[in-house]
Amino acid sequence: MNKGLIVQTRPGIGDLCMFLPYIQQIKEHNKDCEFTLITKKRTAAKQILKYEQSIKHIIFLEDEILEITKSKINNFFKLLSFIKKNNFSKIYIMHFSLFWFLLAKISRIKNIYKYGIIKKNVDIYLNALEQNKRWLNNNNLSSQTKIAYPHNNNKNNNQIIIGIGSSGPTKKWPTENYIELIKRINNKNIKFFLAGGNNEIENQIANKIICEIKENSVVSLCSLTIEDIIPVINSSKLYVGNDTGFMHLSAGLDIPAIGLFGDTPLSYANYNKNIFPIIPKNFKTVGHNSFAMKQITVDQVLKEVKKFI
Repeated sequence: MNKGLIVQTRPGIGDLCMFLPYIQQIKEHNKDCEFTLITKKRTAAKQILKYEQSIKHIIFLEDEILEITKSKINNFFKLLSFIKKNNFSKIYIMHFSLFWFLLAKISRIKNIYKYGIIKKNVDIYLNALEQNKRWLNNNNLSSQTKIAYPHNNNKNNNQIIIGIGSSGPTKKWPTENYIELIKRINNKNIKFFLAGGNNEIENQIANKIICEIKENSVVSLCSLTIEDIIPVINSSKLYVGNDTGFMHLSAGLDIPAIGLFGDTPLSYANYNKNIFPIIPKNFKTVGHNSFAMKQITVDQVLKEVKKFI
């Protein structure tokens, strides 16, 4: 069987979810090819893609197999050795990169598919779709993410995922707003699961919400692995929270995801029909450096939540 390499080095869980449909499409187009994905550890790809059939092997750049160091020259030759050893017949480079193009050329990979060698200011995810259409000669491709997971979800469960984590402080809705939202949902049959990471543990955000609610209806997932959190998301009826990896995971698992957008582009939501973005009132759109998360009101969010509960 032929061997192919897909390079997707954007680091986040959300990035992996948004690029997943394009990875799946590449495999569907190359049925006789066995693919290896090179990505970064922060994507948690080995946990999220545990049941994904389009990828045979997942390699993290930070893993010992590649022994990545701070020296770009060392990195280049270590990766060159890895690529030559595996004798890949084709490579798909899912970002602008002279580094990876040179690796592919020197490795004599026959078929090289790339965005370009000079970085351009483009809509990252719309560009990914357009590139795949060009690479695969197919204008009917979709950006809709579907994460492979063998267990059927039960949307009748009265569980809501509250996404309190984010990639930066300007992308977080105030903790007090989450507390007020949970109280105003006012349904004792609903259990709330707080999804975040180490920052939410260190900053006591999860504990503050749990203590303020003073009921057993709120549980923190912040100390769990992604693999352990996925079953909880999969059995929930709704996600509400920041534009974070858990929003993208929820949408990819076919769970409605209400995303709060006050400092990230709406294109991060538009790729998936399961994401329902909320932006501040009187804003036509938002993007990086809008700094408007605090302007999203609890009333706005509660109104959207009531459509699903």
